[in-house]
Amino acid sequence: MNVETRTVSSLEKIFCSSVCDAPKVSGISALKGERISFQVAVKASDPAVLTAAADKGNFGGEMTVREVINIPSLLPAAPEDDYVLRKEPGLFPDALVPVTGEIGISPGNWHALWVTLVIPESLPAGVYTIGVNLKIVSRYSHTVWCTEDKVETTERFELKVVDAVLPEQELKVTHWFHADCIRHHYRVPAWSEEHWALLEKYFRNFAAHGSNLLLTPLWNLPLDIIPGLTRRPDCQLLEIGFDGKKWSFDFGRLERWIETAKKCGVKNFEMVHAFSQWGLKFPPEILVTRNGQEERMFGTAMPSTAPEYAEFLRALIAELLPFLRAHGLTPENCYFHISDEPPESALGNYTYASNLYRELLGDYPVIDALSSVEFFKKGLIDRPVPHEAHLEEFLKEKVAERWVYYAGEWHDGMPGRMFGMPSLRNRVLGVLLYVYDCDGFLEWGYNFWFSMFNFTQEIDPWHDSNSGRSFRSGGAYLVYPGPDGPVDSLRHEVIAEGFEDERALRLLESKSSREEVLALLDEVTGYRIGLRKYPRDEQWLLCLREKVNEKLGELCR
Repeated sequence: MNVETRTVSSLEKIFCSSVCDAPKVSGISALKGERISFQVAVKASDPAVLTAAADKGNFGGEMTVREVINIPSLLPAAPEDDYVLRKEPGLFPDALVPVTGEIGISPGNWHALWVTLVIPESLPAGVYTIGVNLKIVSRYSHTVWCTEDKVETTERFELKVVDAVLPEQELKVTHWFHADCIRHHYRVPAWSEEHWALLEKYFRNFAAHGSNLLLTPLWNLPLDIIPGLTRRPDCQLLEIGFDGKKWSFDFGRLERWIETAKKCGVKNFEMVHAFSQWGLKFPPEILVTRNGQEERMFGTAMPSTAPEYAEFLRALIAELLPFLRAHGLTPENCYFHISDEPPESALGNYTYASNLYRELLGDYPVIDALSSVEFFKKGLIDRPVPHEAHLEEFLKEKVAERWVYYAGEWHDGMPGRMFGMPSLRNRVLGVLLYVYDCDGFLEWGYNFWFSMFNFTQEIDPWHDSNSGRSFRSGGAYLVYPGPDGPVDSLRHEVIAEGFEDERALRLLESKSSREEVLALLDEVTGYRIGLRKYPRDEQWLLCLREKVNEKLGELCR
């Protein structure tokens, strides 16, 4: 049995095929407090089983080994996108499943292990040798024609820990969290103890990967539905009563949500949208107890400008804001939403809603994903979140905070997270957020496991990565539902490394200057990079981090 193994960077995608062009990488440098990954690629000539064990040596941090699982995709990338690895349907390396026993290896094909190292801030600087012990046993071992029934080897990797601590992330990052998807997939009642236990696991995973702004469902998310036709499973935090004259609010579940998320590392919160998506035509449906019976109020039964809904918002926010302040949610770490992706044709409705929220929210800020600069120019929002394709139009404007988002299947080489894209397009986001001096990043799918527009919630993302054959694989979720909690994707890990790149650049700026950091970046790339133009060879990004780490090692002595 012939066996090949090699260590490769986290920016490679090892497809289950006979060819692997990924160059060998023998080591990497990192800062204290950083979370980094590399891969071990394995190929055997026989059908075989693999066992893998971590050998930490004298490394005092956390080390995990996971198998890279191939996930089927019918729509891996946009057909017009010229910067992808593959466009055709097939199997794509994505899910990262903990190694607990033997792993099957198909003959003649490459497979991969994902190794993650979490570096303690207290770990002494220096070089650490990490090992992954591999044992590959041929399934032909009992036959007469098997000349070598097993191969045992160790792949070694050098980790150079730099004497500098990665600073806390100031960049605000949200990948929209869908509590109803967790409730529905695991078949647990909303806000049951089983639901809360799962939420805590997902909150920890969310925060561990650089997401620090949590979408909070005061009522069912008015997102990804067709108002009046489809709806999401009920998952409303607020318990609301109405006696025909007076509103009452129970914030008990909201309090637990906030305290649980904080305990798991979440620093910032965003309140759910107050009006329907793509035009603000309606209020959301809201569950209200009236005369002892729970019913649905508002929704498509009335226009967004209905005075009854405005009175509801006035009553709610008068009580909500003091509650938020009492629990540490201030205008510095708490945002509100009006509506998602309103078109210019909705300027009238947005003007009404913006004026109403300015009256009610005081100094609490609003962020909304919108890509027409007219909303900002008309003074309707001072923290717009444009799509990356429209960011350049907003760079000319003096905004209170610089935000950007991506979604869908954009091409033009811009950052994204489709299955068919190279991992560089996941990770480059962090460096670009630094170049554009952004304050925040938004994306809509941390764990959206339903179909487009919620025509069905019966989607298994392990087998249908396209949300009911609708979206390009990768856009709707970063984590898979495991038996008792989240299972990461390699995209999630790589995007998190991008946010660490941004933090490292910020640290270097604090020790030198922004001009010097940008000059270093220009030196590595040969020009000032942008969303549509950056080197398409991942080596430049690896080189940049090595140079940044080297300079930090000198400046932080």
